[in-house]
Amino acid sequence: MMGTDPSTPSPGQPPSTATTPARAGSGPIARLLTVVYALVVTPVATTLVVYGAMPWHQHVLMRNVPLDQLLEYLFSSIGLPSFLALLGGLLLLVSVVATGLASSAGLLSVSVLALFPLGLLAWPQLPVLVHEWLPDFLFQAVFVMPAQGVPLLLFPVMGGLGLALAIARRRPRPPVALSAIGAVLVPVIMLAGTLLAMHAVVVASTSYMTTLGAEGVPVSAMLTAVLGAVLLWLCGAATGASPYAQILSALVTLAATAALFLPGVLMMLPSVAYSRVGGTTMSVLAMGGGAALGLVLLAHTAVQFAVSSRARRRAQAASAL
Repeated sequence: MMGTDPSTPSPGQPPSTATTPARAGSGPIARLLTVVYALVVTPVATTLVVYGAMPWHQHVLMRNVPLDQLLEYLFSSIGLPSFLALLGGLLLLVSVVATGLASSAGLLSVSVLALFPLGLLAWPQLPVLVHEWLPDFLFQAVFVMPAQGVPLLLFPVMGGLGLALAIARRRPRPPVALSAIGAVLVPVIMLAGTLLAMHAVVVASTSYMTTLGAEGVPVSAMLTAVLGAVLLWLCGAATGASPYAQILSALVTLAATAALFLPGVLMMLPSVAYSRVGGTTMSVLAMGGGAALGLVLLAHTAVQFAVSSRARRRAQAASAL
């Protein structure tokens, strides 16, 4: 009598789960949980990053404080809360990216949060109007965070990364030529989007200081901000077709941020770095935006690699049936 393969289902029986590949995508519960987590944790984490990076930002602005004195302050009883807030905020942002292992919906929902910094550019008096209902520390964070442009840089990119993961789940083998093109173009377009967003922050800040918000923000500045945010979002989404396109952007961002704190580096920068747009960009990097963006991009690269590998295994299992 011939033996039967235990993995082969008997007639009339449903297929064994061992031979049925899991479907692509995620379930509704995973989507709901990741969306709620991302929408709650991302703004909290960004606030912690901005608050914790304030001593670093002051160090860059003053330029005459030795780095060892800054580190001594951060590890003192007075400065330690700032250091822990920065570290905790960065870890929370990485955890939001890690939810992409379960579902792309969480990161994709951060696209909605990008409307927050755009809205504050259009209506800069909003934090002043709501300060009576906010605790002091939260008011300071809400007021300082959009002024420094960190969310305008970070939120669109994170939202685009969610779409990249959705693409990776369905097309885990992007063409090599497309990946190579993306690795070159994405960092360039990301730089362009960043400069456009920072230009909008400069114009909006100048307008507010001149008129105290009475005349509103120029329409051209809002259009520039929207265009910059769209380009940043598209750069995040482009990693779905070019998985390693963000590695160069991440390394350059982290290196540029670290260089700001090295003695003598600022004096070696070209004059364009000290323009209003260049100065605002350096300020955003020092205010935690550089560390946050760099770590988010590196974490996303690892998450997308895991998601693509899992999707390829599912496709191979399905083709073998």
